[in-house]
Amino acid sequence: MNNVYFLDIFMFFYLLQFIFYFKESMMNVLVKKFFFGLIGVFSFSSSLPLSSIISVFTFIVLLVCCFGGYFTYSFCPCGMIEFTFVYAVVAWMSTFLTFISSEKFSIFMSKEGDSFLKTLSMLLVELVSEFSRPLALTVRLTVNIMVGHLISMMIYQFIEISSGVGYIWITILAIMMECFVFFIQSYIFSRLIYLYLNE
Repeated sequence: MNNVYFLDIFMFFYLLQFIFYFKESMMNVLVKKFFFGLIGVFSFSSSLPLSSIISVFTFIVLLVCCFGGYFTYSFCPCGMIEFTFVYAVVAWMSTFLTFISSEKFSIFMSKEGDSFLKTLSMLLVELVSEFSRPLALTVRLTVNIMVGHLISMMIYQFIEISSGVGYIWITILAIMMECFVFFIQSYIFSRLIYLYLNE
């Protein structure tokens, strides 16, 4: 019953060439549609043409980190505050350096027609707001990923304590919820980086 025949192998390789080998293979078309769809989600800015590519790259790196940690049954790197803080500082620094090198920074530093005291107080408020962004990105991503892990662990412990096999659909629901959290948090983080770049 489990014999492999020549026709089976031939059909396997025949279909495999359509999936992987041709220039416009199914896999190539799928990957292109996925990436162009992501760039469409993050939109294209003529003033900063690479901002959508940076955001897509950030989104994919965060997804790989989240899923890599989750499905290898190890600790998710996005749940560690050290990793998230370093990643947020590097991403924020790229946006901040882009902002400093633009003409908007000189307008941001001194607004015409305002008094000295008002300009100084607004400048201090804006600088505190600007320098608190990496901390906000870090806390947002780390806390949300950790809460998702804790909820999943509570569900797993509940299933283990109760009957176990009868609640397999709850386990699947918890895994899907955790994957949804990964997508949402990666999207929010990369979208905020995109918005910081386009300021």
